[in-house]
Amino acid sequence: DHASLVDAFVRLGEATGEARWIAEARAVADVMLDHFWDVDHGGLFTTPDDGETLVARQKELFDNATPSANSTAAVALYRLAALTGESRYTNHADRILQLVAAVVEQAPPAFSLALAAAELRRAGATEVVVAGERPDLVAVVAERWRPGVVLAWGERYDSPLWEARTDGRAYVCREYACQAPQDTPEGLRGQLA
Repeated sequence: DHASLVDAFVRLGEATGEARWIAEARAVADVMLDHFWDVDHGGLFTTPDDGETLVARQKELFDNATPSANSTAAVALYRLAALTGESRYTNHADRILQLVAAVVEQAPPAFSLALAAAELRRAGATEVVVAGERPDLVAVVAERWRPGVVLAWGERYDSPLWEARTDGRAYVCREYACQAPQDTPEGLRGQLA
């Protein structure tokens, strides 16, 4: 549930441009990592450390009809890290993929979202920032599915993505190094191609 909430809040932040959703994603991610994380072997348990004592604390690794908590968390943490610049999230997502790597070759179809997380990590996220009121530029990013793109727009929040950004422009970045700012939909579309 925590992993799904982090993912949902990150995507709400990207969809609405409201900074509160990124703050909520960070808060839930911090609780998830503080209370569900396996400090010895990596990955997330399905129960918190301060919950009811069970015979064994289990981990969900396999993606079935619904993605596993660990796969969901890895994607969500990579996206949140790209939007906030917080390396803690990247480090934990990396550890999740290291845990899954030991068994993924035995049954790749059982790790579909984990493999998507691995691809996001391998290729890296493309960070797009649209500063100021430019719904036409936001629409360019949303006009087609771009799984490797994260979008910051609307209300500013604490992130290296927002540093020295001029209103009315869009910035396409990789690891916070940006191409020339764009002020037309055509220019932005060209950089995203």
